[in-house]
Amino acid sequence: MQEKKNNSVKSSKKKTINKRKIAKKVPPLPAKEMVWWVKYLVILALIVVLIWPLGLGLLWSGNSLYKLIDPTEFPKLDNTIVNLMKTTSSSSTPAKKGVAVCEAIMNRLNKELHSRLGWSVNDIIISPTAWLDNRSNRQRGVIFATRMLVNFFATNFAKYGGAGAEDEDLKKAREEYFAYTPDSWWFPSSEDQYKKGIEMVRRYEKRLLEGDAVYNVRSDKLYSLFSFILSPEFLDQPLGLLVEPNEKVKYSELDDRIYYTQGVILVLRDFLHVLTHLYPEIESRGGKDNLQLAFDAMDKICTYDPLIVLRGAHDSIFADHRGKMARYLITVRERLRDVTSSLNR
Repeated sequence: MQEKKNNSVKSSKKKTINKRKIAKKVPPLPAKEMVWWVKYLVILALIVVLIWPLGLGLLWSGNSLYKLIDPTEFPKLDNTIVNLMKTTSSSSTPAKKGVAVCEAIMNRLNKELHSRLGWSVNDIIISPTAWLDNRSNRQRGVIFATRMLVNFFATNFAKYGGAGAEDEDLKKAREEYFAYTPDSWWFPSSEDQYKKGIEMVRRYEKRLLEGDAVYNVRSDKLYSLFSFILSPEFLDQPLGLLVEPNEKVKYSELDDRIYYTQGVILVLRDFLHVLTHLYPEIESRGGKDNLQLAFDAMDKICTYDPLIVLRGAHDSIFADHRGKMARYLITVRERLRDVTSSLNR
């Protein structure tokens, strides 16, 4: 019995010794070391909190500097368009009206070709401008809209009736030069082809002023024009790119579609401002308010330049920039649809 008691005392002593050893193995952190860890956590938290505004600040600064070299927002009509509207009116001769309409169609393409950074779509990968995808996609939209309007002008405004012969210069411009791919760097380059297309249209303009070409616009052709603008071939094309479901669009393509649409509307805005100036019956029959709302929405598209393009879906707290651009374009389309219906009355 005494032996059992001695054994239990010994085992309890061993347990006590083991606990003391464990306690010695995990000593409490010294006060100085605790302070260091707190400082570390505070610094880490500050880095996490400050890195986003600092990063955004640098991004905003870089973007602002870039805009000084190459504008990315176009709040006002170009000076060329303003001057066209100053030097022509509804009482101008048909030839002068035809020249003004042609120049309005080509204005944006001409500006892109002669801008500081030139035509960027076809720049080779080693060129810094090849990485300016917003600019490149805007230019893709510009050539698309220019091509569409030149096609309509050549096959409707520049001949007498549906069976009339098409002007040879305009035919060559639309079928050979403006139809050329936008990304050819050489043999021949895209910009060379587009410049030749502009030259062919200006040859038509010269002959028109000399009385050796046709410019024939009637009210039924104005209705056909607006119907064409609203067709799947024209405005529905960029709209389809904007309303495609998010899950079917790569994140890297979101801004491409936004700036492509901007390019289309830059051309259309120039064209419609000059057209409605020369033919006030569009406004009187289609409604001044409808046209003004359409132009307001176009101005928003032409100044749309988010710092970072996001793709917020459903009830996300993030913006859906592509969806917002789509809403502006739908406003343009619906207001022009009302104008078109009024022209058909």
